[in-house]
Amino acid sequence: MTLLQNKFLKYYIGYNDFFDEIDKVSSIQNKSNLAFDIIKYDDQNYEIHVALAGIEPNQIKINTVNDYLVLDVRNKPLSIDKDIIHKGIQNNSTKQVFRLEQNILVDEAELTNGILKIKLYKKDMQASPRRIIEIIEE
Repeated sequence: MTLLQNKFLKYYIGYNDFFDEIDKVSSIQNKSNLAFDIIKYDDQNYEIHVALAGIEPNQIKINTVNDYLVLDVRNKPLSIDKDIIHKGIQNNSTKQVFRLEQNILVDEAELTNGILKIKLYKKDMQASPRRIIEIIEE
């Protein structure tokens, strides 16, 4: 990340944490096995679609913490009294974390036909008024 920092960061003050986070996230392997799509409808509206076949709404928790959306899926243990020849359907609990821009808010979530749709929208940021800084002589 040194080249990126040297080339671009010299003009961005206070963004070190952002670039460090990108570096950290890119080096971590995602442990979640959830299949998901992120859809952008326009500059203000997004949706995350997560495939959750066989999951009921009471098994899903969605939280926002700081600028993170945390999706926590708690699967019920299978109580099958038959011999399973091949086990391909995942039945383990899992967690998926999404990093949100600070002005992205969760609108609502719905579970239909095994697809969880999390609707997001971008809140308008208030522009800072122009301010002239006075130079103090000592």
